[in-house]
Amino acid sequence: MKNTILALILSLSSTLAIAQNDLEAKSFPALLEEIQQTNFTYIETGKMFGFVSTQSCMFRSSDLVVFKNYCYPARTYPAQGYTIISKNYGIIELYEEVMDSTLKRDILISEFPALLAPYLNSPIPSLGLSDFSLIIEKMYNLYLPGCWSTNYSFYTEDKDANCSKPVDGIIGFAQWAQETQAIVNDEAEWKALIKFMNAKFVK
Repeated sequence: MKNTILALILSLSSTLAIAQNDLEAKSFPALLEEIQQTNFTYIETGKMFGFVSTQSCMFRSSDLVVFKNYCYPARTYPAQGYTIISKNYGIIELYEEVMDSTLKRDILISEFPALLAPYLNSPIPSLGLSDFSLIIEKMYNLYLPGCWSTNYSFYTEDKDANCSKPVDGIIGFAQWAQETQAIVNDEAEWKALIKFMNAKFVK
């Protein structure tokens, strides 16, 4: 299985030039609506790429995979977050971390759907946590473009929504930025989002 995944990831480079012309930041509320209407099955708990001392809980449906990060060991952490994998929306990260007196809140597109979709069948294949972790790691190491929306950027020292390539090359970015900034910059909206996700994804 891992050899098949590696072969798929390696072949990704041949489609980058085409796919990067179709990068789209899709509606964040639409993704949340899809999550709300979807029944998920808990699959397993294990180490995900990027997390050193904690484990993630994996939940899957036919079209979505969600990792509840900082899931195990079960205790209170200064950070929490979710990784959402979808052929239609790409790889979306929700992340919060308490830094001094600031609760940093982020919504990220770490991989665009156009780059992920060719390697993610619908329905989603019955891959395990370690398989998806490997996919995320390999795509991360390709330094593909992404976008972020945050209430505090270390670079601007202010709220920020931007991308690692010019935003005029990202379809739907202005709407996505407006949608996500309304959440990350409103503590009540953000808390409602995390409460919804925590209630939805219970092991």
